[in-house]
Amino acid sequence: MTGRMRAFRTGLPALLAAGLATGALAQGTLPPAAPARPKPAAAPQPAPDPAFEAARVAFEALPEAERRGLQDALVWTGDYNGVTTGAFGKRSFEGIQTYQTRTGAAPTGLLTPPERAALKREAEEARRAARFKVQPDSASGVVVGVPEALLPKKSAIPGGTRWQSADGRVTLDTKSFPQGETSLDALFERAIAAMPGRKVTYKLKKPDFIVITAETAGGRSYLRYAEGPQGIRGFTLGYDRALADTVDRLVIAVANNFSPFPEDAPAPTAPTAATGPTPRTPASGLAA
Repeated sequence: MTGRMRAFRTGLPALLAAGLATGALAQGTLPPAAPARPKPAAAPQPAPDPAFEAARVAFEALPEAERRGLQDALVWTGDYNGVTTGAFGKRSFEGIQTYQTRTGAAPTGLLTPPERAALKREAEEARRAARFKVQPDSASGVVVGVPEALLPKKSAIPGGTRWQSADGRVTLDTKSFPQGETSLDALFERAIAAMPGRKVTYKLKKPDFIVITAETAGGRSYLRYAEGPQGIRGFTLGYDRALADTVDRLVIAVANNFSPFPEDAPAPTAPTAATGPTPRTPASGLAA
């Protein structure tokens, strides 16, 4: 919009008001003032859930590494499908309750020290069984977590690496594009384009990353790409729907341990007494 047009639009109400006032004064009368409208009463805020608040306070009192480690453990036990940032929200609360119900404990949402220890043991067993290894991928430049027990086949693809199950029913691809070769907008539009028999179940587009999940009659997929000064990097994970009970939690673990630009990540701090924290990762489209 030009400065002249902006000035015109800005001044127009004043000109109209001046014209109305001039006409009213010429007739010796003033227009009646419009009655003030009463402001609607603000909706009352719902009372906080005492159980949630107690669980939140107890969780947030723990060191950050411990909080993130517990969320990561809940992912591996299949009780939580959110991010592992250490922030406590509805998903964290419900994930703890799900774990407690499954193990026969009262679903308070507040983990006792013995429950935390048992949770970590169960998660570590699942992680070891999957042979989950967070590793750099030199072909794409990313750092990614790979469940090598499920994906033993490894091969090179243009701009990345492919890990695949022995029967081909699960595939994890990393991929990179140099700056200028494509754009997040183009990748996003391509990923959400309508295709016969395919349904996009979730889509998220931010200035620097995208996340899309989709499904067909026989399969599911998760896609994430991020943009930085080095270009665009990401991964896709596709799998047979019949394997969802096993693979769904692995998708979350892969997403939470994915780093598209590890060279830009801050240097790690000195180690503390806490063990088992999940590395901090960029947003994955999940919630806490």
